[in-house]
Amino acid sequence: MNSSRIRKITLIYLVLLVLCGIGYAKYDSYGLDGDAVAFMDIADALRAHDFAHVVNGYWNPAYAAMLAAGQAISHPSRWNELQTFYWVNFWIYLGCLAACVYFVRSLVLVRERYATDASAPPAFSSGALLLVSLALMFASFQRELHISAVRSDSLLLMLLMIAASLLLRLQAGGGFLYYPLLGLTLGLSYLTKSFAFLPSFFLLGAIFLFGLFRGRSNRNRIVAGSVLAGIVFVLLAGPYILAISKQRGRPTTGESARLNYAFFVDQTDRWHEFHTGNLGHATASFKHPEQLLLDSPPVYSYLRHPYGTYPIWFDPAYWTDTIQPHVYLKGHLLRLARCSALLVRFIVAHLEAFVVLIVLLVAGAFFSRKWRGWLPVASVALWGLLMLGIYFPVDLQDRYLAAPFLFVVITMLALLRRPANSNVGDAATITALLLALLLLADATADIAQRRRILSVTGYPRGAYSTQIYPAASGLNQLGITSGQTVACFGSQACYVDHYWARLAGTPIRAEIEVPDFSDPGAFWTKQQNKQQALEQLRSTGVTAVVGFFSPSAHIPEGWQQLGDSNFYAYLLR
Repeated sequence: MNSSRIRKITLIYLVLLVLCGIGYAKYDSYGLDGDAVAFMDIADALRAHDFAHVVNGYWNPAYAAMLAAGQAISHPSRWNELQTFYWVNFWIYLGCLAACVYFVRSLVLVRERYATDASAPPAFSSGALLLVSLALMFASFQRELHISAVRSDSLLLMLLMIAASLLLRLQAGGGFLYYPLLGLTLGLSYLTKSFAFLPSFFLLGAIFLFGLFRGRSNRNRIVAGSVLAGIVFVLLAGPYILAISKQRGRPTTGESARLNYAFFVDQTDRWHEFHTGNLGHATASFKHPEQLLLDSPPVYSYLRHPYGTYPIWFDPAYWTDTIQPHVYLKGHLLRLARCSALLVRFIVAHLEAFVVLIVLLVAGAFFSRKWRGWLPVASVALWGLLMLGIYFPVDLQDRYLAAPFLFVVITMLALLRRPANSNVGDAATITALLLALLLLADATADIAQRRRILSVTGYPRGAYSTQIYPAASGLNQLGITSGQTVACFGSQACYVDHYWARLAGTPIRAEIEVPDFSDPGAFWTKQQNKQQALEQLRSTGVTAVVGFFSPSAHIPEGWQQLGDSNFYAYLLR
């Protein structure tokens, strides 16, 4: 297949991917959690110019700024804001597609500059490499970076891919302007997610050290460029780091690493650690924990820091400010075993790329042994492996692995060579086309099925939950209006998804905890001092308690169903 035809096919494929993105933005199903609500709350703070609460030790503001921009453009109500956020994610998805195109073209430039061998040309032409890369990117959005997931991971992927492209352009002899652009992109990556600080630091440091050991002709340019990139990064990230450090009372680039280490390695309780006393191998002298109103059942008040829909998730770093993790060898071994299993599971769920690679190796493709030719191309793969190495000892989730996976796999495909005058190049192009079409066919069927379900059920849109929206509406119909505060009860209403409280405009300011995460209905029935718990909540100004009872559970006396959902409210007025 000639290069002109594959370019036309790739262009058509890009258009089809855009149409699939529109389909998912319209019909993708509800998929929120507490992370999403926290970003929405920070977006509200941005629009209200409440910058004191935009600064957050756990959530960085760039993605929330995208949500705030979407709100400013479309002016949604609370009842349809989620559809606006889906469209914000759609535009980020388009940005990822554009970043993928830029990344592959940059990769090809470096490959043509360094990995030249007339006897062994690349297995994938530039057009075929772009086609298979777009297909793999699209597969990530189908699996771990859903448009319905109101999270920062897809924005971070876009920025990291642009940063990798700029690195490749510099290696291909690009202009000095790429250095400050690299610093700008890395700074935006950090403002998206604090995780990006370490990969950015190591990348800029590696460029600086590389420049020091270069020949005299290039040394000054590379060293000066890396310093300039670092200055731009500091100018962008520095004010936010200073703001967090001032807020926390100590130097910090973000608190998520500290807390995740405590939760996943030291085995600290995820919630209400000061009351349970279960700190695992961490230590703490809590400065401002949530207020314990009653010991049994555990009743908490969040009025000491009453911000966000659910304060304990809106700013986890505030409530857990003094938790200090400690190195725990057994915890590390357990996490390494767990993360290894998660990595294997991720690879098994993304076997397409490895099947393509194995098929071509069997057909005669190979990797060159001339390491000086492939090392510049492999720089982004090494950067991706560094990201994996940062995540791996503590916590892995599929969405964390998207960027490392794409960097490594696309680079491997780009480095694949073939014997001259062989048919391996045609086989690579056909394999790329087949993979792209299969993923497109799967997405088309998926979108059509989602649309059919909406038409049959009569739900107003994909961005709709049959539990959350009726619960919020039912709460308002009971007379609990926007601005009044409520308490949540049980893990489903509190931790799993508390978007109902944001929709109703009734922020959560207290909680009755079910310690063993069991059924709230059965737990409530067993309590001997229900009235004492309710009186404690009433004293804080809470107007109702909202819990989620399973459909088969006996509904305790006094609880009123919210709409046709499984959420129930106990009025305290």
